Amino acid sequence: MRRLKGGMFIDYSFIIYNAEIEKTSNQPRLITQVRLFRGSTAVFTGKEIPYNANNQTDLKRLIAGGQIQLGTDLAPGDYALQVIVTDLNADEKHRTVSQWMDFEIVK
Repeated sequence: MRRLKGGMFIDYSFIIYNAEIEKTSNQPRLITQVRLFRGSTAVFTGKEIPYNANNQTDLKRLIAGGQIQLGTDLAPGDYALQVIVTDLNADEKHRTVSQWMDFEIVK
């Protein structure tokens, strides 16, 4: 179990597999977002951020990530960080995917 304290930073990374490539630009059109949950309650919802694939060498395996700082006012307990990726070029069934990481905030 990952144990963190309020105020600490979480660095996260992930790989986006098989994003649909737009024919005119030869680039994917992706939006990423992070959310932080305590149980089923969202305690933080990040902005939707357009993904920039310009420096990627393999458009079938896009490397992504970011960093968030945990609030100092978060109560100790179990939390989950969710990463959401929306592929604007994909059909409705395959448009959105997400992944979770569990951790605990301690005093």
